[in-house]
Amino acid sequence: MKYITLTMFLVLEFFIISAFSVTPFEHSFLFWLLTVMLFEVWDQVKEMEEKCNE
Repeated sequence: MKYITLTMFLVLEFFIISAFSVTPFEHSFLFWLLTVMLFEVWDQVKEMEEKCNE
């Protein structure tokens, strides 16, 4: 489920950036990197919470 959500966010970001940006590919690439990094951080936080609750 995590990767389905991530894919939807990336596609949505691309369309939004393409509609409003002069250089959509460069901005899309940067936002994709940011989104993937945030998803990874969120995943790490969730894993740490699960370990603390055990």
